[in-house]
Amino acid sequence: MSTEALLERAKGLLMRTMTFYRDDPRTSTWLRDRLERLDQPLRIAVSGRVKSGKSTLINALIGTDLAPTDAEERTQVTTFYQYGPEPKILVHTPHGAVQNVPVSTLDSATIRDLQHWRPDEVSRLVIESPTPGLQAITLIETPGVASAAVQETGRSALAQILSESDAVLYLTRYPRQTDLQFLQSVNELQTARCVPINTIVAFSRADETGDGGADALAAAERIADRYRADPTLSAFAQHFIPVVGLLGQASSTMTEDDFKILAYLARLSDTDRDTLLLSAERFVKAGLEAVPSEIRQRLLERFGHYGIARSLDLLRGGVGTAQQLQQELLETSGLTTLQETLHSQFVERQDALRARSALLAVDMVLRANPRPGVQQLLGEFERVLTNAHEWNELRVLSALDSGQIRFARPLQAEAKRLLGASGDSPHARLGLDETAMIADVADEATATLSRWREQAVNPMLDRAHRDAVRTVLRSAERVILHQVQTQGNPQQAAQAQQQARAAQAQAERARQAAEAEQARRAAEAEQARQAAEAEQARQAAEAEQARQAEQARQAAEAERARQAAEAERARQAAEAEQARQAEQARQAEQARQAAEAEQARQAAEAERASQEQAAAHTRQREGSTSARSTDTPGKTPATQFLQQNDHPTGRRALREVGTSTGRRRRAEPEQGESRTRSAVNQPTGSHAKPDPDEPSHHVDPTPSGRHSRG
Repeated sequence: MSTEALLERAKGLLMRTMTFYRDDPRTSTWLRDRLERLDQPLRIAVSGRVKSGKSTLINALIGTDLAPTDAEERTQVTTFYQYGPEPKILVHTPHGAVQNVPVSTLDSATIRDLQHWRPDEVSRLVIESPTPGLQAITLIETPGVASAAVQETGRSALAQILSESDAVLYLTRYPRQTDLQFLQSVNELQTARCVPINTIVAFSRADETGDGGADALAAAERIADRYRADPTLSAFAQHFIPVVGLLGQASSTMTEDDFKILAYLARLSDTDRDTLLLSAERFVKAGLEAVPSEIRQRLLERFGHYGIARSLDLLRGGVGTAQQLQQELLETSGLTTLQETLHSQFVERQDALRARSALLAVDMVLRANPRPGVQQLLGEFERVLTNAHEWNELRVLSALDSGQIRFARPLQAEAKRLLGASGDSPHARLGLDETAMIADVADEATATLSRWREQAVNPMLDRAHRDAVRTVLRSAERVILHQVQTQGNPQQAAQAQQQARAAQAQAERARQAAEAEQARRAAEAEQARQAAEAEQARQAAEAEQARQAEQARQAAEAERARQAAEAERARQAAEAEQARQAEQARQAEQARQAAEAEQARQAAEAERASQEQAAAHTRQREGSTSARSTDTPGKTPATQFLQQNDHPTGRRALREVGTSTGRRRRAEPEQGESRTRSAVNQPTGSHAKPDPDEPSHHVDPTPSGRHSRG
């Protein structure tokens, strides 16, 4: 069954569903719109996160500056860009009314003002333009996935819009959880899950990957390769393409003046050119009189810093014309690869995508509005969905094109031919010329079928490759069946059908054998996994024991260290206490010695006081004795004794005494001493003690010095 036949079956099921719901005006009208849309150009929704470059990429794809671009997210209304003989703007309200905005030319400012309307005021804008790039497709620009418009109307509304499109071009800088959730919501229905052939993911603004330098696109391509192998994303899309939308738009709309300015900048010296390209600010503000800063600002806004640097490199590398530069920039931006993928994945398979849209509409109605008697429609829907081998071919072909599935080189090319990459005819699928004989076609089909049967039982293939082999094998069987049916010989047709059934039975046995082998390998892998887990558990237990032992050892060492530290602190405390006690003893000893010294001083003072008192008594007694001595007035007893005895020694002593006494009397006034103290000779004996505080002097034998010379 070709894609045309699949589309006819899907269209017929859609018409029967519309008839079944004819008593429901809303549902029947909605289905009629889907039916009429099958004859219109293919619809491709351009969606993505806020500021992912949707408008810029739309302008690059259609080759004109039609969609308004802003530095901030401004798109609040879903906008359809479709082909029309004259410029026209149609405003659709949520109540179903359509208003025609008269315009002579499509001005981006007018479209921008309309896109700023609230979603409850305008449900969609339809922009018709006589642009050649819109003849085969209609581009639908949606609000950003996380924009205010989507938050206001709900994610389901955006998913509803995307369900109305035949294909989706999703833009993202790099996939996030929000992107995955959105793609899941778009593909939540059974039809969408069974036919994941309508989504292409573009890594927009690839020039900003990493540090945004010369290797930015290479880094973006590596990221795309990693996501192609991600099974989560591959369930929604097969193609992941890095693209620089701004450079693609600038190269698509490049003028001759742009080329002349870039050529002049390329002829600058290496120093001036490198200085000019240091940064975007330097590019605009650098002193260059030949190219005013306003022109450089406009050039920077159109091409971007990466695009200008790449253009100058290409011009210095030998590119000499505007057409050559435009082609090279399109290749660099990734826009050429994206356009080729859109054409091969969407435009060339638009019948299959339209059939998908028709079945998706039937699926949505049957699930949202079930009623008695709908079982027959559900059964027919399941049969069409199950027997739609064309969708399986497209899915595998997309996986082969994107690199998610790879066979050996001869088998890779043959698989693409058998899946219809070169055409739907048996000759094209088998790689034969249209003039080939029927026998040659039959022989080649038989050999092809044999080769792919061998691949079906290849135990080295994983599940994805085995499923792809079964799809290719069924395509080869359909080629043989179609060839036999076109020969018009009933006997040969029956024989061919019998051979086809035998081939199918053999393929089924091969499939069962492969599944048994897979089950055996899975069991072995499970056993190996369990053994590995047991070994890991044992190693983990040993590691845990070792860890606990190490912790115990460290705890014991820590306890010993703590005890040693406490013992050291106790020793230091004892030494400190001993030192404190010794200091206290020393201070007590010093206090005791000071007290003893004080007592000794006080005793000495008391002794001196007693001595002074004794001396005073002695002097008083001597004074009274001198007064009572009247035998020889003016003479002391000693003098009388010396005179009486008339001894020379006595006379000399008397003279010496008198002399010393006279000198002492003369010296006393000079020393300022009191004359009240008696200078008489102290009596000797046990009752006379010298005063330790008095200075030593000669004893005057005469009383009060009365016998001293004048």
